[in-house]
Amino acid sequence: MERIDLGPCPALLHEGGRPRCAVLLPGAHYPTRAPLLWFAREAALARGWSVLEVLDELPGGAEPFEWALDRAERALDAAPGEDPLVIGKSLTTAAAGLVADRGLAAIWFTPLMREPLVLDGLSRAKRPTLLVGGSEDSLWDRDTVPLNTAIETLELDGLDRALQAPGNAELSLAALRHVTAAVAALLDRSHS
Repeated sequence: MERIDLGPCPALLHEGGRPRCAVLLPGAHYPTRAPLLWFAREAALARGWSVLEVLDELPGGAEPFEWALDRAERALDAAPGEDPLVIGKSLTTAAAGLVADRGLAAIWFTPLMREPLVLDGLSRAKRPTLLVGGSEDSLWDRDTVPLNTAIETLELDGLDRALQAPGNAELSLAALRHVTAAVAALLDRSHS
């Protein structure tokens, strides 16, 4: 593991055996060490991918979308190899347009499906893009998913913004297993 300086924040580079890299982008207050991103990283590493993990959260007073775009751009520029796959949470889905314009595949946990910037970016996706949301998340709206053959969705019943079932650890763990399997499947379908 190597510490990388992205300027305003650090990142960790976990070296894998393949030339592909997954870039993990945190949510505003959902770090890469939280369950969804932690196990996405583990799924990538288990398949020999390198992983660049952005260690940051939205600072007080920062413009949220500018922060998300800046961190995504810095991480993509620092990622080794070509053609990284992006895995991001919530606010960092503001970078969906940047990811689409670079022709990259992506997995977006709890995307901001009521934000025009996010929807526009998703509509331009050319590579496989997985959107994962919970039916109890007020910012998730499956009906707003752009009509785009590159996009697939996974909606989990009864789960909130963290893709958890409050007060039900077993259901939350089952959902985490399901999401991790979906991440692994997309990684397996991506070329090496």
